[in-house]
Amino acid sequence: MLNYSRFAGLLRIPGFLPLAGATLMLGVAMSFTAPYLSLFGVERAGMSPLRLGIFMTAIATSGVIASTAAGRYSDATGKHRLLLLVSLCAATLGYLSLCIVRDYRMLLAVGIAFIGAGGCALSLVFSFSRAALPAADDVERTFASATLRTILSAAWVFGPAVGALVLAAAGFYGLFLFAAASFATCATIVWRMREPRMDEHATQHLMPRPVRQGEQDDLPYEGQPLTQAEVEPGHVPARASGRAAARRHAPMPEVSSKDIMRAVVALTLIGLAANATMIVLPLYIVHGLQGTRIDVSIMLGLGALMEIPMMLALGARASVLNKPRWLAACAVVHAVYFVAMASAPGVYALIPMQMLNAFVVAVTSCLGMTYVQDLMPDSPGRATALFFNAARLGSILSGVLSGLLVQALGYRGTFLFCGLLALCALVLFAVPGEQYPHIARAVLRFVRERGAKR
Repeated sequence: MLNYSRFAGLLRIPGFLPLAGATLMLGVAMSFTAPYLSLFGVERAGMSPLRLGIFMTAIATSGVIASTAAGRYSDATGKHRLLLLVSLCAATLGYLSLCIVRDYRMLLAVGIAFIGAGGCALSLVFSFSRAALPAADDVERTFASATLRTILSAAWVFGPAVGALVLAAAGFYGLFLFAAASFATCATIVWRMREPRMDEHATQHLMPRPVRQGEQDDLPYEGQPLTQAEVEPGHVPARASGRAAARRHAPMPEVSSKDIMRAVVALTLIGLAANATMIVLPLYIVHGLQGTRIDVSIMLGLGALMEIPMMLALGARASVLNKPRWLAACAVVHAVYFVAMASAPGVYALIPMQMLNAFVVAVTSCLGMTYVQDLMPDSPGRATALFFNAARLGSILSGVLSGLLVQALGYRGTFLFCGLLALCALVLFAVPGEQYPHIARAVLRFVRERGAKR
């Protein structure tokens, strides 16, 4: 059960409500543009699948470069608000440009200079929230971040449907104009908030929260984020008492760099398949199954609606779940989802399948990052960067790959290929590294025996 008093506590944090509003407007703007950008490229800009893939990859690559540079600068200077404002202004200009630009080379320039740069607003809004919100402790700070992530998902419940209505009434011109207005509204809210000083919450962030009587069993378990003071070598956290202390002082299993790399590659494969789906699904519905744009909005909105309770439930119990098993199950569900999508006889059959996709998004969002952090308990910063870089690499690769696959295999073949990627992620999550040589030898032996029989 969720403790609703924790939500009431968030409302008492100064600045949480305006930041929640900014996050909602950012989610609305993204939900208006992401589902229909590939349709715009094909229907209005006349792009081939390969050109569309290059366009989407250019946007993703620009976003990765901008996010990396912005993250380093904000960490070094403590200035998150200015970068977030610049990113939101770039997104506003980018979508205003899409209202009038149709030349492919100009679209590439707009995508790289404005839309890609505006894409880092998503990561910046969360880093700004962590710096700007005076949370009482790390548990409240983590819960605030999870709540903002849920608000972002809530925007996707109604955003694609409203976007489809705007698209039907005013075309892509009206859609991108509305999206630009949403980005501008988000920027206005952020502009009215103040930039926190680097040392403003430092003492509060590093000091452990006092433990009240009877509260020991409710303390965070191993695997949840620690403060900088708690990850210093030789430091024994004052809040680690009761069962939490026993778990925290239990010997950690030996983790090699290969184990970490396997987890990162598996998350990259899942991200690659998920991003390819975001590009291909609208085209598959409209051009492959002769559906409508309203059908696209129903698919995406329904999936986002289902994500919300899943994310809240997983976020509340993330510290006690077996993350490798959940991520392996997530890969299985992803593979089943892609096979079902490829074999769907019509649009109506795709609707219940969005529950499977919602499960995948919820698990990877809530457990993927903490799993990598568990593998690198002494390097939480590097672990977080690895997780987000895996997602970004998947978004970069998905653009060109989805274009090539659609051109070579069609929509159904593309979904089957994505299912194969999900199965590869399953092997990486579920099979220990020392078993790979045995599996390789068994496969080679099987191949030789089959060849000998022929």
